[in-house]
Amino acid sequence: MNIKHIFISALDIDEQLPFAVNKKKYKSLQENFKDQEQASKKLNLFVSSLEKMFKEKIYYIGMDVIGEKSYERFMFNNSGFFEVMVEPPIAMNAHFPDQKRAKHFCNALKKTISKLLPPTPQRDMFIDSIEVNDEKDTSLTVEGWKKIKKIRN
Repeated sequence: MNIKHIFISALDIDEQLPFAVNKKKYKSLQENFKDQEQASKKLNLFVSSLEKMFKEKIYYIGMDVIGEKSYERFMFNNSGFFEVMVEPPIAMNAHFPDQKRAKHFCNALKKTISKLLPPTPQRDMFIDSIEVNDEKDTSLTVEGWKKIKKIRN
């Protein structure tokens, strides 16, 4: 069988990444916008660091809101794309047409997270959970994310 879809999934179960957009009740619209702006700045810093580690330009292509979930989407200069579900727990998925690029990105993602977060057993478990998968594996589905979110609450 010829593999045509390679992906990397990362789920921040312990909510360590600093760019989550909280869905809490805000006292004002301004407070909500300020919180979202802060999260967006932190995500942009993360993507800039990731870009340096990956050694390839990463372009922001927009945000989608599907149901209760917000996705920030990015495209790689050569091939593939990256999406970040910004509600806690943050879920990241990167998609590639070939194994070599996926492995290179996976290593860059792990190094970026390693530099961003302080050394803890939780950080190390998070990084260890990130791996390259293919279309035969099951990815993190929206249904799976919802189940994990329910367990957390």
